[in-house]
Amino acid sequence: MSSRATAAGDTRERIRSAALALFAERGVAATSLREVARSAGVAPGLVGHYFGSKDGLQEAVEDWVVGLFSETLGAVPLEGTVTEVVAARDSAVNGMFARNPHAVDYLRRVVVTPGAGDARLVRKILAEQVAQTEHLRDHGIGASQAPVTEQAVTVLVRQLGAWLLQPALGRLWALSGAQGPEPQVHVTIRPGP
Repeated sequence: MSSRATAAGDTRERIRSAALALFAERGVAATSLREVARSAGVAPGLVGHYFGSKDGLQEAVEDWVVGLFSETLGAVPLEGTVTEVVAARDSAVNGMFARNPHAVDYLRRVVVTPGAGDARLVRKILAEQVAQTEHLRDHGIGASQAPVTEQAVTVLVRQLGAWLLQPALGRLWALSGAQGPEPQVHVTIRPGP
């Protein structure tokens, strides 16, 4: 790869990374392309050059988040018992979110306080989770009587739930004046009636 192509890739990545941080903090609607450019340290015209529009930038951010999720789960070997594989995948997702706080903050914003256009990321994450669930089923892991979509949603909620809810618990804990250590959210999904 030429140094020019490398520089272009670095610039594109800086813009995407700045957008992710701002979208996570403020939401897409409240973030201007000029703010993204300023945060990335580039001229505003470069945002349009690389992404075309705000929607194009949002889609690039979404695709990066989904790709991160996909790569993380894809790197977990499907070896061992079902319990071991599930634990390894959950651990990998936890590690991925711990290393990428803006990604989880953006997901939290989209899932917990959705705005116009936010459903696209949720649909992409769900589609990726359905594909992951089908892959596991094809390898004899995670077989269930539930339809694949239902199983995918429950796995996704189990993996994301604590990350989505822990900040709310922390805020409530702090506002309450509680003296003990902050409790940790653990999500368990049970079938409905």
